[in-house]
Amino acid sequence: MKKQIFNLIKRLLTNTLATTALSIFLMSIIAIIKGFTLMTLVAPFQILLVNFLAHIGFVLFDKINMKYKIINYTIMFVYLMGIILGFGFLFDWFVVNEIWIVCVVGAVVFIFAIVMDIIKISRDAKEINASLDKLRNRKNNSDKSN
Repeated sequence: MKKQIFNLIKRLLTNTLATTALSIFLMSIIAIIKGFTLMTLVAPFQILLVNFLAHIGFVLFDKINMKYKIINYTIMFVYLMGIILGFGFLFDWFVVNEIWIVCVVGAVVFIFAIVMDIIKISRDAKEINASLDKLRNRKNNSDKSN
């Protein structure tokens, strides 16, 4: 049980920090393109908070077994957009006519996170299959020796 909690916290922190770094990078590029010369000191911490809350929700959504994974991803995306827009208005990240910029950054980060999740699932499946093959080979070898 402790190992599961540790792995959950490790995954939560790793994913949060990765998406926060990507979000800050993308927002910096957009700020340069739009000609903004100042990013406040608290903005990275605000982005970190939003990513942390998003990943807590994602962990909870992962625990819900849905028949189709696309429905799960859709709910997660709507949840993310709600958090981004809510905190965007709370922290005054944008003017109303530039909401799309923050939504696009959120969508890019979300797609990146899904791709990374799919890669991880694929890698885990390969490791499990390799372990099962080794176990089968050992069982076959022990059956032949008997």
